[in-house]
Amino acid sequence: MNRANPQEVVSAALKPLEGIDIPPALRSSIERQGRGLMSLATSLLNSGMDEQQVRDVVDKACASYRDELIAAILALRK
Repeated sequence: MNRANPQEVVSAALKPLEGIDIPPALRSSIERQGRGLMSLATSLLNSGMDEQQVRDVVDKACASYRDELIAAILALRK
């Protein structure tokens, strides 16, 4: 498997956001979480965890991101 640099992968994945008008607070959240999720994915690839352990870690990470994203969206509505 070709292992790309996580920073390069995240930068490429977030490039489509460059042309979209997104409030700075929301953009910051999306970019920060994108970097975090990519780092997490890289760590999990190398961890040797079984499928259930990987699912548990990803579920927790996504729940945290969900809560942050909802809070950012609701704050922008005010």
